[in-house]
Amino acid sequence: MLKDLFTSNNHASKEVANRSNQLGSTANLTRISADIAREILKTADADIEKYQQLIVDSQQSHDAMDKLIAEIYDLKQVDISFLKDESAEVLDRMIKSQQSKRSRAKSKAMTLENYLTLLTGAVAENLLRLAANKPKTAGGGGARRTSVAYSEEELEAFKHDPEALKRAIRNVQSKKSIAKAKADFNPKSDRWQELLAVEAQLKAIRDGQSAEAEKAIEKANQLEEMLATIDPKELKAADAKELLNSIKQMLTTK
Repeated sequence: MLKDLFTSNNHASKEVANRSNQLGSTANLTRISADIAREILKTADADIEKYQQLIVDSQQSHDAMDKLIAEIYDLKQVDISFLKDESAEVLDRMIKSQQSKRSRAKSKAMTLENYLTLLTGAVAENLLRLAANKPKTAGGGGARRTSVAYSEEELEAFKHDPEALKRAIRNVQSKKSIAKAKADFNPKSDRWQELLAVEAQLKAIRDGQSAEAEKAIEKANQLEEMLATIDPKELKAADAKELLNSIKQMLTTK
């Protein structure tokens, strides 16, 4: 059974619809993508032996997820005329939004409900790429990546997926080790300089995340120390207001 491939969950997840900050056609896109995602799961469940390994792989791999979609559903037949009315800038923002959604879903416990969210985001991203005429340049069964550089979209996704970021850093470091072991190694070569630049770029994202975490911990400790000396029963209204203002200032200070 399809459900046997996922973590059990007693709390059903709910898709939040009609958010005030949705970009243009996102609500319509989400509805269509969710319908397609459910159809894909229905087809996979009907032939689970054929799709079982691909479903398991797709819980961690975006490329495997895209392959699953391509094998079961022809997205080129979907009416996406409403997306083609959007500007290139809006479509680009929508693609990044779906990438972030996929990364967040992939980092959670892989329940069937969460997998549906992941699959919906993948379908939506692929439909957006069709509308924007921006096919993926690597992965998904396409040509092998020749450059080690990552696109702006991929770098943005790394910000929401620490595990994928760690793998990307290890991958670059592995390529550096292989390059240094070659007899014709040249530290001034374009390839080596690209490896160094990409490693620095990825580490900057990682270090930025670490710095944010450290700031959050520091603020939490400061707040704990502040509240430890206060007895709520003896706090007057004026003092409570001043305390709240102090806490607000602390939390909003970068």
